[in-house]
Amino acid sequence: MGCAASTSQKDAAAVDTPNEKPGRHPDSQRNGKDARSADKRQNGATATDSKGAGLAKDGTAQPLLAGYEKQWPGGKICVAGDSVFTAFSHIGEKSGLTFAAYNFKTTETYFSELTDHELEDVKSSANKGLEWPTFLKMLSYAFSKGNMTLNKDVLEIKLRRSEGRSNHARDARDKETLMCKVPLQLGTGPKAALIAKYFIKPYPKLRAQRAETKDSGKGLRESEYLKKEAEVAPAESILEAGDEAERMLAGGMPALREAANKARRSVGKQEGKMAKMRQELDRLNGIVPAHPLDNMYDTVAPPEREVVPVDVGKLTWTTDCWDENLSLTDVAVSLFRHHGLIDKFKMNKETLVNFWSVCEKLGTESNNAFHSSRQATQMLCCMHFLLEKLKASIQLSSIDVFASLFSAGIYNVAHQGVDDNFIKRAQGPLSMLYSDLYANSQNNCTAAFELMENKHTNILNTMTPKEAVEITEIVRECVVIKSNAPMATQSARIAEFAALCSSGETDWTNSDNVRVALTHALLLCHWSAYAQPGELQKKWVSALCEEFYNQGDRELALGISSSHFPGSNWSTDASRHDDYYATGQLVIIDRIISPLATHFARICPDLQQLVEYMNANKEVYQKEDSAKAISTLQYMGRIFRDTGDTVITARPGPNGITLWLTAVNGAGQGFSAKFEDATLAKKGSNLQAVVRVLDGSPPGSIVVEAAGPDALALKVCGVTLELPASSADVPAMLLREIVSSTELRQLDKTRVDKKISEIKARAASSGNRAMALEGEERALKGCIDFCNAKVEAGKAALEAIEQEVHTKGGDLTKKLEIEDALAIKVRNPLKSPLPPGVLGPPDCKDVDHELLKLVKSRYFSAGGGAEKRLTEADRHCNVIQPYLTSEFCKVTKSISSDKRQQIYDLVNRLDEWDFDVFELQTSMSGGISGEYLREQPQGGALFITMYALCFKWGFMQKFNINEQTLINWLSIVEAGYHPNPYHNSMHAADVLHVTNYIMGRGGCKAKIKATDEEVFAALFAAAIHDYNHPGINNAFHVRSQNYLAVLFNDRSVNENIHASSVFELMRMDEFNILAAFDAPSRARMREDIIEFVLGTDMGLHSMFVVRFKKRLETVSMDQTKADRNLAIIMAVKMADISNCGRPKKLYHGWCNVIVDEFFQQGDRERLQGMPVSPFMDRYTTVMSKGQIGFMSYIVMPLFECMGEFLEHMQMATSIVDENKSYWQEHEDW
Repeated sequence: MGCAASTSQKDAAAVDTPNEKPGRHPDSQRNGKDARSADKRQNGATATDSKGAGLAKDGTAQPLLAGYEKQWPGGKICVAGDSVFTAFSHIGEKSGLTFAAYNFKTTETYFSELTDHELEDVKSSANKGLEWPTFLKMLSYAFSKGNMTLNKDVLEIKLRRSEGRSNHARDARDKETLMCKVPLQLGTGPKAALIAKYFIKPYPKLRAQRAETKDSGKGLRESEYLKKEAEVAPAESILEAGDEAERMLAGGMPALREAANKARRSVGKQEGKMAKMRQELDRLNGIVPAHPLDNMYDTVAPPEREVVPVDVGKLTWTTDCWDENLSLTDVAVSLFRHHGLIDKFKMNKETLVNFWSVCEKLGTESNNAFHSSRQATQMLCCMHFLLEKLKASIQLSSIDVFASLFSAGIYNVAHQGVDDNFIKRAQGPLSMLYSDLYANSQNNCTAAFELMENKHTNILNTMTPKEAVEITEIVRECVVIKSNAPMATQSARIAEFAALCSSGETDWTNSDNVRVALTHALLLCHWSAYAQPGELQKKWVSALCEEFYNQGDRELALGISSSHFPGSNWSTDASRHDDYYATGQLVIIDRIISPLATHFARICPDLQQLVEYMNANKEVYQKEDSAKAISTLQYMGRIFRDTGDTVITARPGPNGITLWLTAVNGAGQGFSAKFEDATLAKKGSNLQAVVRVLDGSPPGSIVVEAAGPDALALKVCGVTLELPASSADVPAMLLREIVSSTELRQLDKTRVDKKISEIKARAASSGNRAMALEGEERALKGCIDFCNAKVEAGKAALEAIEQEVHTKGGDLTKKLEIEDALAIKVRNPLKSPLPPGVLGPPDCKDVDHELLKLVKSRYFSAGGGAEKRLTEADRHCNVIQPYLTSEFCKVTKSISSDKRQQIYDLVNRLDEWDFDVFELQTSMSGGISGEYLREQPQGGALFITMYALCFKWGFMQKFNINEQTLINWLSIVEAGYHPNPYHNSMHAADVLHVTNYIMGRGGCKAKIKATDEEVFAALFAAAIHDYNHPGINNAFHVRSQNYLAVLFNDRSVNENIHASSVFELMRMDEFNILAAFDAPSRARMREDIIEFVLGTDMGLHSMFVVRFKKRLETVSMDQTKADRNLAIIMAVKMADISNCGRPKKLYHGWCNVIVDEFFQQGDRERLQGMPVSPFMDRYTTVMSKGQIGFMSYIVMPLFECMGEFLEHMQMATSIVDENKSYWQEHEDW
């Protein structure tokens, strides 16, 4: 028997491997350890039959590949192209390997079940001399790299050596790539059965094999992989849900957004028509419309109110304003009396009562659940408590105490009941007014100080000017932030306070340090609920939630998705309250209350009680949060079950506490649903029991039944779980989960954590796209319903007013033009009268189409002109068609009009440093004086410069901006510049040109790798940077405390006017040139433009220069968005003060006009009894001194920085030196 077996084995070896020595396993030709190992593997199979099947010692059949299982552990799965591939060995009674492929596009399954000998043919097709261990390793490596394609019904696999081998160990065969071809056949029958057979069934074997694997230093035990899978499961769910949501919703979102916009426009149209009817009715009734500012401060005294004295000794941190029914006025007046402020500042008691009663009324009328007069009362009690405790550690003056109590009382006086993010996204009036910067805080501060303009409520009127100014500064710093300083985030301000308290040597007698402490004391008072006893804390947090979810309803009406509290998933969607509420409260405590309470306790140990209250509340929320998080899902990876005709998969959802179930029936129909403990509890079960049965431990029966044509009933643990039909491609989703689960288990322990970190990072960077898209869809549908209902409800009112107008004989066809509605905003921010004979701004220009055609063609392409005629789809050419390239050269050789020729030649010099804007303005409108700047029927220098640059940079072509909208926008923006001597549209054109020069020829765009959007934002900002400029500087506004200074809280007053006025204009479609961009791009560009415009405030000049110098020392300015924006701010700032670095002719032209404007401001200051500002007194100013000082201390530091940053711009510094030398030679001028 032994001899026969030996002979038979030799024969088989000779047939199967003709190039190998007979009687030896293919491996045995290799020397050393490999040969010995091969012999050892053959000890169990000593006989073969004529077909090559071996016989074991007991006489049973032995597969040819016996002994190679460790070379092919379990199944291999990968995704390549549009398909997922798998290969597995020794399943059931079959030997060899089974290959399968699933095509995501066709949803077809292909397979091939190969015996050992059939696999030998596949191996030989790649290389007949290829050894089995090598072949299997190469095949495994191909699966790990996805080196395969599905070519019709053939699986083509590229085989190559593993990259793990060292170079010196590779021979010629190692380096070659072999092609292995596996013929496949199309699978028939239920799709779910095919998926289960070829993709699910190998999976348990892989897990079982992994479960038996000991930790050898490379792999992990299956239990450890389960933990790793559970760790990454929520992040993967976020990514997969986002991908699926985009596949499901992205296609329909544009139509839904358009429908929502249409619904909003219907509401706007109806409201606009009603407003026009009311104006017509007023005209018929003889009512003359008044300017909005005419009667702003002429308010009568508030109704008399009797103050009920409050026992201040009982007002503590834990005072319950709800139960004790305390009023803001009673508490405020009592506290002012208790702290001696009424006597100290000789305050009028009646005025004090009037002020606080008005504040109380405003807070009550807001109907806010949280930010109300009651919360202001609570803040006053808390602030009083803190002041009493802190006065032993911090030197507090009467002014400090006054400002602190005042700030606490007015903190919510004009609060909108929504957060700043809502105001920004809703793009309402406050968003436009405050340029999305702390809109609520700025509005509260403005509203409070507006009351100071009413003699009946001005509680500062008995103070000295110095005291009033100091209190105003402290209040604005506490409520918003100090004037003429960049806005800091709340977290940045808390970090500053923490650093101050942690130093251990803080001087609490220093006024600046005291202000920082008072600012954060106010913040602590605002969030005091989280550091108060349990029942009181519950009342305030309940009110906060009510207001937060009310905001969600308003978002739904406007068609914007739910907001999230910063740093958490707690959203304004009330339906998700149970999911993230506790997490949101913990974020508030950890990010705001904890650092504030802890550091105040350092300053004053008596405040340690606040920390204890906070920790107690935190513990409650942690228990609530943990109760949801700690469940079977905490250690759950993916579960796959095959119930015969149906394949089921289970996994934790993105929040880690929701179970996602997915199923595919025999027909390939997909079903999915999400379950939580609360849902299952109603059915008498829980997540733990369901997951245990699904996972097969302990064994449990799973019954699957149809629940109608569109649902699947899953009976588990005695309960029925209904899974509705899903329109998603569930088989594809299921396969992706299998691939992800398998790939994780094919990694060694050193790469598993890296893979998990990568997935988490992707999830964090992408955000919860599914939640965002689903939220947006819900919001848009809600907006459509809300707008339709509003239009329907307004029909009756509109009909009634139309009937009244008709009855009185009004002209129903009369309507107010857009220009009339904007006249005041565009031309008269300070209610200055229009010049005689000028009825309104010339916003609609009679443009010279031939001139624009020449300019457009010049920059339309590199060679000039267009290569072909453009269609209506090309919105950037919907007004003027450019010349064809073939026509352009001929036309420009002989331009018919001398004026057009002159303008065309000037515009050709946009990339030259000596570009002459004076000459361009004269050619466009006839001159540079006020009368020519006021009336520019065909546009001026700004109009033609921006029009040319939009085509020169390719913005019109790249973004397909509507040309008619651009012309409208340029017309009204140019008209919105006042005919000031210096700050006029000609200056804007000059700054625009220089910004273009710095970004382009100067090299800034290339140096910082700026995007086209960022360059467009820079030029946009340059064009509008002085829009609506009133001809006076910020210092004049602040010193005179005029309406605009109060409105913008002394912070970058002019710059806020410029930005807010333009974006207010662009709320109308006719002027919105950013409408061509998608919503995220518009939001980014708006932020950039506002940042660039506010950066031109000369009060911030030194700060920006110092910051830029520091950044230049350490970075290349192209690594982060913040650095790129800083570089662009510096470019626009350089352009704004570039006059001193221009050729002498241009420089002196600008000197003459800026001196005129300075002298005009000096005259206004003298007339108002104010001290005349330096260099603005026409009777004493020596022009040379002002220019030398300006160049030495303002211009040169900035120019030197930019010269260091951009080598090409060093020439500007040389020109500044030349111009400075001129004044040094003419010092008497």
